[in-house]
Amino acid sequence: METIPVKDLLPIPELTAARRLLVVQPHPDDAEVGAGATVAKLARDGATIAYLTVTDGSMGTEDPAVDQAELVRTRRREGEESARLLGVAETYWLGFPDGGTLDPAQVRAGITRVVRQFKPQVLMVNDPWLPYEAHPDHRIAGLAAVEACLFSSFPHYCPEQIKEEGLAPHKVEQVALYLSAYPNTYIDVSATWELKLEALRRHQSQFTPEILELLSFYLAAKAREQAQGRGFEMAEAFKVLTPTHLHCFEEAWRV
Repeated sequence: METIPVKDLLPIPELTAARRLLVVQPHPDDAEVGAGATVAKLARDGATIAYLTVTDGSMGTEDPAVDQAELVRTRRREGEESARLLGVAETYWLGFPDGGTLDPAQVRAGITRVVRQFKPQVLMVNDPWLPYEAHPDHRIAGLAAVEACLFSSFPHYCPEQIKEEGLAPHKVEQVALYLSAYPNTYIDVSATWELKLEALRRHQSQFTPEILELLSFYLAAKAREQAQGRGFEMAEAFKVLTPTHLHCFEEAWRV
């Protein structure tokens, strides 16, 4: 009998075939940094895309004179403008406080609610297992999102959403992790790269011209590096998995 490597038992889904995506980000601007050009490409190709932002972005300043309530309003406006520019059809905001105080169970339930409302085929989120990631919002939000992919199809998880809010359980088909150290999927974003940079420029509260120049240089260098040998100029990389990969599958890190 032919021996099949364990890591090949579960095939990796094709991200570019997705037609309905929910893109989860810990803060306004994270999705643009990690996946903005891919979001724009998929939207151009006919996918329906929604953004879900977990926190209110209220810690996103080093200026003590900035009013946090005003910053929240500014970041939401910037996020909405950037999302529209990329072709995002809907935006959801959980509004949890920014700055490392997230309750994982509450975040998971909030993401599950949006999954059941929007019914995505694919959930895209930052990779919560990124080595050396020091920001707790990134770790907690990313992990809560992949947990929601496991639980959102279970009728006895957050049953009040089903009984009181009329939401049906929903099964997510694939998870695409951006900002991942172990990517397995590379998307040709040559045609939408400039749109990604324009989307980042909309976040004026976060990026001074000097920071934006440095960030753009780094992201472009990384995109060219990820595209090498693949026949295109610029690439964004993802770890794409199914929910089955995310539970008791020891080979998931290397598929």
